[in-house]
Amino acid sequence: MMKVKMKITKLKEYALQHQVPIIQDEGLDFIIELIKSKNIKTILEIGSAIGYSAISFSQVGCIVDTIEKDENRYNEAVKNIKEFNANVNIHLADALTFETNKLYDLIFIDGPKGQYERLFLRFSPNLKAGGVIVCDNLNFHHLKVEDVSKRTASLLNKIKKFRQFLTDNKEYETVIYDVGDGVSVSKLK
Repeated sequence: MMKVKMKITKLKEYALQHQVPIIQDEGLDFIIELIKSKNIKTILEIGSAIGYSAISFSQVGCIVDTIEKDENRYNEAVKNIKEFNANVNIHLADALTFETNKLYDLIFIDGPKGQYERLFLRFSPNLKAGGVIVCDNLNFHHLKVEDVSKRTASLLNKIKKFRQFLTDNKEYETVIYDVGDGVSVSKLK
């Protein structure tokens, strides 16, 4: 177990050195506790990057299907998944066009931030009864619209709109936690 922990730490260090966006420690720990408390066994992850979170989820007994559209990151993730012998199936695809009829205990959205609402709506039919949809980066580094470029301001406004979508959504009960970079947990009512 210690060897696996050291390898995970090395993977995290690699991501930080190469500026690959990965989940913050606090957010990852929060989701792993959620997985354990809800006895989650199957996860669909949107946005693999280099496989860090998918591998971490698999370490607590989950089967993870993950989608990555960037070919370089996909190739890096494939290599990492093999190295960890992780129970992770990775797909090189755009999540907005990816098709699956599988059902999951947890859907983790950590892909293109401006597309969160579309991704939520697209994959919510793949949620098992009693399952949850988790979204990361809802605080987006605590940036403020007035302090950033026009492009980043546009993204921040999309995230704000998505947060409102979660709050207004009558089908789901959503709580947004101020852990990591902001994590929402949405449960079908």
